Amino acid sequence: MSTQRLTTAYLNNLKPNPANAKSTDYEVNLSAMKDSGLPTGVRCLVGKSGNKRFLLRYISPVTGKKASIGLGKHPETDLSTLRKLAKEYRQQILDGHDPKIERDTGKIDSSMTLERFFNEVYLPLAKQKRSWKDDVARFRHAKSIHQVSIHRLTAAHIIKIQMEMQEAISETTGKPYAVASINRVLALLKTINRQSYKLMDAPLIASKVSLMKEDNVRTGYFSEVQLKEFISHAMNHDDKSIGAYLALLFLTGTRDKEMRLRLKSDINWEEKTLTIPHTKNGSSHIIYLSDYMLDILRMVPDVSNNPFLFPGRKRGKPIGQPRHAFKAIKAKMGLPEIPGDKANMTLHSARHTVGSLLASNGVSLHDIAKQLNHADLSSTRRYSKLTVGRRREIGSYLSDMVTAKPEIRW
Repeated sequence: MSTQRLTTAYLNNLKPNPANAKSTDYEVNLSAMKDSGLPTGVRCLVGKSGNKRFLLRYISPVTGKKASIGLGKHPETDLSTLRKLAKEYRQQILDGHDPKIERDTGKIDSSMTLERFFNEVYLPLAKQKRSWKDDVARFRHAKSIHQVSIHRLTAAHIIKIQMEMQEAISETTGKPYAVASINRVLALLKTINRQSYKLMDAPLIASKVSLMKEDNVRTGYFSEVQLKEFISHAMNHDDKSIGAYLALLFLTGTRDKEMRLRLKSDINWEEKTLTIPHTKNGSSHIIYLSDYMLDILRMVPDVSNNPFLFPGRKRGKPIGQPRHAFKAIKAKMGLPEIPGDKANMTLHSARHTVGSLLASNGVSLHDIAKQLNHADLSSTRRYSKLTVGRRREIGSYLSDMVTAKPEIRW
């Protein structure tokens, strides 16, 4: 401990940090001075202009990392005030609280609107998933409540957005918003509220709001017989890359881009797996391939200088979204093209097809969720974890269904 006493005169006489010094300030350990009356960690930082400010350095009991908090400046903060404030902060630390976090949270709470919380807290976390831009677009529909305090958000505010959207006309389609579109906005607001409850102790009101009953959800999917026919047409399509892509899409239930943009390096032929590094919900996903799926992949032409599993006609590029080919195959199957009809078959129907056929063969909801990497069924994942063997078995179900294997004529 220093023999120097801590006095106002001592602070007044501290010389400025030299102009040629590498650091902006130099520190004086006030806690170590004789009869300072200060808890451990109080420092005085002296700048090159001679300004003096007080600081408490400590280990945060919340983060476990080094932290500091300002205690005022000299001479505005006298020694009596300095001792009182430093002791209060030190006691908070001993009680398990971080005084800086407590202070900053208090400032944020008073001005944290729904819009600020979305931009500063929710969005940085949401960017871990590939569909975060959809959340940005949906949040715009809640513009009339953007300035509501996150701590004063009520169920009535969310219902207000529902009613506004029910009475509005979509600028994109020129038609009233579909129930599914409204529900996605409501679900986003409910999610934001649950996060603010966890992170900022805001009132939890999400459970008081129910989503609207949907009657316009797309339910189109192939029957087992139709799937066999579809695979047969796909495998005999003129463009081998497109044909293989369509067959694999409807045998695995992956999303369009997640299958179409796969690289050759994503295939492990020995392990019989296809890895999707980044899925829509932000996680990676491994697809266990059956021997039949591997046979299909072996028929895809290996184009030099093209890294994609399904090479397109443009140099170094993958195939584009094969809407024309898909439409042509549907025509051969006698399936009408009815845009907007809930039973109309689209590329996304691959997921409905896989889910429906697996369910009809007795596969559990949990297993289907694993196969489709479906975020909406994530609540079922907590019951158990699938072994690799079980994943392989499920991944082969649809291959087994179509093994009246359509002849590969390539």
